[in-house]
Amino acid sequence: MKNFLLFIAILVTNSIFACGFYPFGEDIRYSFLSPANFNYYSYSEFNYSFNTFYPNPDGVYPKGAIDENEKLWVKYCNNKVSVDAIRNVLYSFNEEDINEKSSNEFLRYFYKTKNSEAINYLKFAKTCEFFNDMYEDPWERKEGASIPKRKELIDKAIFNSNKTKNKILKSRYTFLAIRLAYYNNDFDQIKSLFDTVFKSQKKDILYYWSLYFRTFAEKDKVLSNFYAAQVFVNAPDKRFMIAQQFDSKISLDAVLKYAKNNEERANVYFLAGIKKSDQALYSLEQVYKYNPKFEGLSFLLLREINKIEDWVFTPYYSLFNPSVSKYSYWEEEDKDNSIKDILNRVENDRAYASRVLQFVNKVKFKKISDPVLWKIGKAYLSFVTQNNQSCLNEIASLEKNISEKDTIYDQIQIIKALALTANQESTKAVILDEVKPILLKNQKNKKFLFAIGRELEYKKNRTDAAFLYSKLNHDNTEYVGTYDLSTVVWKTLKNKRSSYRDFYTDYFDYVDVMYTPEDVQEIVVKIEDQDNNLDSFSKWKQSYIKTQVPRLYDLIGTKYIRQNNLELAAEYFGKLDKDKLANYSDCLWEKLNCEVVDMFDANPFFVLKYTPEFINQDKNFKLNKRSIIEHLISYLKKANDVKEENKDYYYFLVANAYYNMTQNGNSWMMRRYYWHHYTDDAPFEDEREFYESNLAQKYYLLALKNAKTDQFKALCLRMIGRCEKNKLEYQNPNNYDSTIENYDDFLLSKNKYYQDLKSNYADDYEILMSSCSSFEGYFKSRR
Repeated sequence: MKNFLLFIAILVTNSIFACGFYPFGEDIRYSFLSPANFNYYSYSEFNYSFNTFYPNPDGVYPKGAIDENEKLWVKYCNNKVSVDAIRNVLYSFNEEDINEKSSNEFLRYFYKTKNSEAINYLKFAKTCEFFNDMYEDPWERKEGASIPKRKELIDKAIFNSNKTKNKILKSRYTFLAIRLAYYNNDFDQIKSLFDTVFKSQKKDILYYWSLYFRTFAEKDKVLSNFYAAQVFVNAPDKRFMIAQQFDSKISLDAVLKYAKNNEERANVYFLAGIKKSDQALYSLEQVYKYNPKFEGLSFLLLREINKIEDWVFTPYYSLFNPSVSKYSYWEEEDKDNSIKDILNRVENDRAYASRVLQFVNKVKFKKISDPVLWKIGKAYLSFVTQNNQSCLNEIASLEKNISEKDTIYDQIQIIKALALTANQESTKAVILDEVKPILLKNQKNKKFLFAIGRELEYKKNRTDAAFLYSKLNHDNTEYVGTYDLSTVVWKTLKNKRSSYRDFYTDYFDYVDVMYTPEDVQEIVVKIEDQDNNLDSFSKWKQSYIKTQVPRLYDLIGTKYIRQNNLELAAEYFGKLDKDKLANYSDCLWEKLNCEVVDMFDANPFFVLKYTPEFINQDKNFKLNKRSIIEHLISYLKKANDVKEENKDYYYFLVANAYYNMTQNGNSWMMRRYYWHHYTDDAPFEDEREFYESNLAQKYYLLALKNAKTDQFKALCLRMIGRCEKNKLEYQNPNNYDSTIENYDDFLLSKNKYYQDLKSNYADDYEILMSSCSSFEGYFKSRR
């Protein structure tokens, strides 16, 4: 039943998120100080991440490491048996495999020394293995067929423990009894056994394994917290589960009353610090005070720096909130999440980083277990607090004592590259020669590439930033642990409000929004001015974007359309013929029997979307951006000619073209590369025009001004009113609803042009508003 309910919960959750994707978690988190580069594998389940704490499927000991239990057995065998032989018996053998005929070195040692007590213990332990688990009753009767057998084994383990004189075997039998009692839900038995056998014994791994179960049996939450802290530090394979038993709401002062020495005090502060998702500097200070040699102190510093990275660099580079919020979901809902406020919070977190750096500066490195980590932390925190030169000075000192073959060396090179780039003067920043090999070596680390690009962009070097951004989605990628190096998503400083479309994953989409036409021209010039003798870095940097030159010319032209700079738009669309990169010359101008092709739905001058064709086109021409813009320039020239007799006709065609270049038209691709139905204030410079149809309205008004007949004037007012309707929808997204019952009343009250049409051309109003098929007759009545 419980599993079924869990399945339903998962199904519902997946259904919710199947509706759409929005970046979160490790996709957005920035981390340049990787725990994988440091020797804290046994704490890896508690590395800082969006996933909070997660069990390590590969265990908490690195490959080839000897755990504490294996060390006990090696010592028990007087160091005469290999760990592999011990491991094979412990994890691979059945009870039947433990016999005199075995060739296993571990078993051979016991048979040779006639240690029947050890052999009997191993056989008994194998008998218990099946019962060391929870067995759920699908009917939830809380009954288990194995309970009597488990009780029998508990009694036998206690009997054997009392019988044997060997202290190690006595502890092992007692531990088996305690573990079986836990799965038998007999907490009183756990307390009795632990207090009788272990309380006065040496604290080895058997002691802490038993204390693990004793913690779950303790009803006093304060004492349970104390036990949990001691188990957490001393039993790596129990850390994940025991950490969940530690209640952070309980007063640390109360817990510390049970501590008998400084080491135990440090353990309490350590687990309390691990459990904190917010600032844990106080825990760091107290662990250092009571046990500076403790390796957990260094891990706690690493975890704190990883937090600070998320709080500072995730917003600073991507403009997203940190992956792990310091607020609850409901508190976050009440926060102002504008880009300005997100960056203001970054400054507060840089100030906290400065406090952590002050603590690191006070630490005596000779007292601690991992001075290299602390020195790297000192350098990195200097970078976080924007003291770039101090960071570089610390790294220069570190480089003298670390081999280039060491993974730590690569780690500090990443920090060095960031500091070198950020340390440059605005408007003069470049990709420094010292940074280039670091970028090449770490090119699969997309977040690192983006961060360097972002630093350059912030320093006004948009060209090199674009080159680096172009490398994000088109090369090999990789993961490090659970941290995703391959996914880069980011927002823009122009974002007005949050929406499901407010982020970018591709350089072109970002350049499309953020770069001026002149910025894009600089990118193209940089490519075209290079000779063929490029160095390896330049070849790598340009390898993808060099293939994009035609697309960039098209983008420049499109950007000039957004600025309504038609002459320059035509110039750059014309460049697409250069070197036959794209052929726009075929059938460019008006010719008979010219096929209408390319991406356009219909001719923007003569056809309106969702409207029957009502304007005759005697000659067709191939539709593409260049031909449409050159026709638009030509028609505008004719319309503005004082001698032109058909000014109303050409103004109407021009207005049609501008209307069709909006979201509601058949040629929206003149201004955009993607169409969508949202109106969420994307930061394009012509966003209002794209939704409001202001230019179309302007030229329909000029057509009206030059119209000669009432019927054509009525048609012009109908189209002017349509533009006004688009404007009203855009300006009143929450109030305007075309499906409301009093739609006509709304139009009359808000749309002044529909009011004029109804007032001045009452007979035509009903015809034009009820059916677009009437447009043809009204247009033909122009003369």
